[in-house]
Parts: sequence; C-alpha cells; structure tokens
Amino acid sequence: MSQSPPECVSELSSASIAPLSKEFEISSQFNELLPALLDQSLDCVKLICRDGRVQYMNRNGLCAMEIDNLSDIMGQQWIDLWPGEARELIQNALANAAVGPVRFDAHCPTAKGSPRWWDVSVSRVEDNEGRWLGYLSVSRDVTAARLAKEVADISAAEMRHRLKNSYAMVSGLLSSLARGNAEREQFVGEIRDRLAALGVAQTLFVASENAPCDIRELLPALLNPFSHAQCPIAVASLPEAVVNQGQADALALVFGEMAVNSSKHGALSSNGTIAVEADVAGDELLIRWSERSSRHVDAHSRTEGQGLRLINRILTARDGSLNVEWVDNGLDALIRLRVA
Repeated sequence: MSQSPPECVSELSSASIAPLSKEFEISSQFNELLPALLDQSLDCVKLICRDGRVQYMNRNGLCAMEIDNLSDIMGQQWIDLWPGEARELIQNALANAAVGPVRFDAHCPTAKGSPRWWDVSVSRVEDNEGRWLGYLSVSRDVTAARLAKEVADISAAEMRHRLKNSYAMVSGLLSSLARGNAEREQFVGEIRDRLAALGVAQTLFVASENAPCDIRELLPALLNPFSHAQCPIAVASLPEAVVNQGQADALALVFGEMAVNSSKHGALSSNGTIAVEADVAGDELLIRWSERSSRHVDAHSRTEGQGLRLINRILTARDGSLNVEWVDNGLDALIRLRVA
C-alpha cells in the first residue's frame, strides 16, 4: 500500500526549496526539474558538498526532520545535525562513501527534539565527466519498526526470565518433596538436571541473543535436553559451519517445534529414535532430522498443522526451506539454510 505524504508538505511553500548550488548544476533545465522530482520521494533526500555542507533537502525531508525552512540548515555541516554519539559514524560514512555506497542505521532527533531512527544511505555524486561533486544521502524514517523490535526484544527477554523462574520453582518443589528419602532424592536429582537442560534449550527458542552460531555447539544444546532412554536423539558428527544470529534463532525455534511435535505425536512420546546430521553443500547448510516411532504416525492429520506452517514461515524469513517426507512410523525432514 502506498504511503501518504506528510500533512505538513502542503503547508510548505515552493519558496522554501532553494535552487541547487552551482556545485551541483548540470544544466539549467535539469537543475530546475531536479528539486520537483526529489520532492516526490517520501524519504529525506539531501545533497551534500564534498566538504560536508548541506546544499539541499527535499520537502518531505524537511517535514520529517521538523525543519521549517531549508535556509535554517543551508550551508551547515551535515555532521552538526546529528547528536554527538553519532558524529563519528557520520564522519566515517562520508569518508567511505567517497569510495563506494554506504548504508547504516542511526538515531537522530528532529530539529524540534522528536526521537527518530533512520535507515541512511550515502553515495558519491559525479558529473558526466566523472568529476566528484559531493554526496547524495537518502534517510528513511524507521522509528516505528525500531520501536516494534524493541517491544519484541523486551517480550522475548521477559519470556526467558519467566521460563527460568518456572523451571527453578518446579525444581525447588521437587527437592522439598523428596527431602529425607534417598531414593526420591536421587530421582529428583536426575529430573532437576533434565529441567536445567530444558531451561537452557527453551531460552534459546525465544530468540536469545546468546544463541551459539557454530552448529557444532548449537544443535547439541537444542537437542540433547529432549533425548531420553526410550527415544535417544543421536546427533552425528557435525561439519564446521557458522550461521548468523538470525539463523541461529530460527533453528532454535524450528527444533523446539519439531521436538514438541514429536513429544505429542511421534517418537519422543513413545519408544523410538531420532537421528540428526548435517553437511555443507556449496553455500547451503543441510540439516536432516530422521524420526522413527515404535507406533504408527498419522501423517495426514499433521501435514498442514500449525506447527509445520510456523516452521516453514520461520525458515522462509531466513532464506531457508523445509522439506518433509512422511513414512508410516515417522518422518524425514530436510532443512536448508544459505550460509556464508
């Protein structure tokens, strides 16, 4: 859906948009047309001289930055419009943009103090003969997305905290009930170890920022807590492969869902086996989950289940995929992820 222009655009007169500096003049006709074209952008578009001075900002940029007139910032150093903590970033961006395009996210409040987060690109501007004239900077307001991410991160942190507290509370209750009975204390000790391992795995399932990215560490951490004598999870020797943090989060969620499904319908709910192995083919990481149960598994009722739809959505968001082949007593799943 297209985005509507800011309301304050209509309140700005055309006089507030000054002609471009001669430094950027290409032809008189194009120089007159260029501001009108740039005004169509919903982003904040700026032309910056080689020495870092602002020469132009489009109307929607003035609105987004809550600047009344272009003359208020015309000729100012672009770096001076940013808060102190971002100025080194801006200085480096200008230096690097002289060689190639640069992109970064940063916080910069408006001229009237409203908090804003920006997705900023900076690129070199040249004339037809290749002479370096200055920079083009395009800033997109991503404040809403940034705030939504912060809310999601806070929710995930709260969930991790609640899970840890729940496992600790259950462990404490079991210990108090078993106290004084040697046989029960031994059993409770084993249960507490299993709950502690599950607690680690479950916190990884909620997008933990501490999830390991080397699959030789990640997969055992996710799978070992679910393994038990009646259904061992055998993790084969794993290749050296590193996923990014987003992919590690995705694998944590995917294997959490696979284990939960298996504990309700498959091998983990009865006697059986689960084998997990991985290898790297070109730029793809291939992870195979092979599950066999001692009882018949009704594949048809689970093919379009909510859990599998969730797994597919998670992997698709991380440039991955899932392929599932059903057999009478289990399934074979192949997870693909693109890796560096």
